[in-house]
Amino acid sequence: MDSITFIGTATTLIRLGSFTLLTDPNFLHRGQRAYLGKGLWSRRLTEPAMQPADLPQLDAIVLSHLHGDHFDRIARRELDRAVPLVTTEPAADRLAKYGFATRGLQVWESHELTQGTETLTVEALPGTHGRGIFGKLLPPVMGSLLVHRVDGEVRRRIYLTGDTLTGDHLDEIHDRHPHLDAAIVHLGGTKILFATVTMDAPKASTSSAESARNSPYRCTTTTTAS
Repeated sequence: MDSITFIGTATTLIRLGSFTLLTDPNFLHRGQRAYLGKGLWSRRLTEPAMQPADLPQLDAIVLSHLHGDHFDRIARRELDRAVPLVTTEPAADRLAKYGFATRGLQVWESHELTQGTETLTVEALPGTHGRGIFGKLLPPVMGSLLVHRVDGEVRRRIYLTGDTLTGDHLDEIHDRHPHLDAAIVHLGGTKILFATVTMDAPKASTSSAESARNSPYRCTTTTTAS
């Protein structure tokens, strides 16, 4: 049975048919620091529902970008490095040095998994983590479209936003992929020096309402926070 299990922050366990995926693995405990680079850090506010030892066998890991609150030191130390890890090209290059089986994607590129008559495609979608100077300081981020097929027929389409702001890139995603079954939306509303670098709930609600007016777009949003 298809399911989405919320582990905490941006970390989810997604089951689609025969496939099991983990997204943005963050297993830090409440109160621990996540290091973001450039001297930046954040403190985890909640306890994760699982640790790596609690996970089922994984078919892939989907990572939106390489920040310490999306791929932490526990994930780096304890996750199975042979599991395909689909992410941005810069993140793939860096994590490959630790022995992970990375698949780096450019925007609109795809990676496909196969099990018997089933396939699961991970397509990299555009995202904007920051604007202006923060666009240069923060790492590239990708959203992802998961498409599960059985015997060539689409069963499920799920959009993972990654840490992104609103903008024209969301319109382009909507134009290319107007029919979705669900969306997992990162709604931390994170601010760095008073600048917002991820969507918050009001922004996401506005974007969802605009999409709903323009197409038969069915979307379930899941709020993720620190």
